[in-house]
Amino acid sequence: MKNISQVFTMNEKEIEKIKNTIKVYKSRLAGEKKRFGGYFDSGGVRYKIPELYIQLADYKGALTYFRWFEKEFHDDSRYPFFDLLWSFTYFKNKREKDAIRLAYKTAFSDIYMIDLLCKPVGVNDKSESHDFVYANGLVEWCEKLLTRNFKEWICRLYETEEFKANMNKFISIQKLIDDKSLSESRSDLIDESDKLERKLTEREEE
Repeated sequence: MKNISQVFTMNEKEIEKIKNTIKVYKSRLAGEKKRFGGYFDSGGVRYKIPELYIQLADYKGALTYFRWFEKEFHDDSRYPFFDLLWSFTYFKNKREKDAIRLAYKTAFSDIYMIDLLCKPVGVNDKSESHDFVYANGLVEWCEKLLTRNFKEWICRLYETEEFKANMNKFISIQKLIDDKSLSESRSDLIDESDKLERKLTEREEE
């Protein structure tokens, strides 16, 4: 995979190959919708398309795709790397509030990702529900697509007192949920966690 700084050194053949791959993937999804009235997408191409736009530094194209994705897959659980690229796309389109929403979504999906993006950390016990090794692999992959100014921005966000407080609250709830001895109150804790996540990640009414 090419580093984002290498985009402008791609030759026309490489650029056209990526553009054609986008067309093939989008056509595959459109064909499923037309034939079945919905999507199967067993190969997960819906998650690969934004990466291709970002490789081309086509951030408006990526944003248009994410809007379509939100409409077509509104109940999709997604992956943390996908939300991180979504946050990045909002940032590159100068939509900071939305970039912050998706930064929180990324952190709630995998609490190690922004940690690892901003500073080296060792394995710790933030939550049994989140996999440090898995997050580390994702960050190494995502870093090839992210620009320096975005990484600086999200790391400043990560260091703000508000972000830290919200994440500490979320992590505390997750630890209680992980505690098998608290089974009777787990449903209440899950509700509390969901409420916090909705507050920080849902789009405001425009």
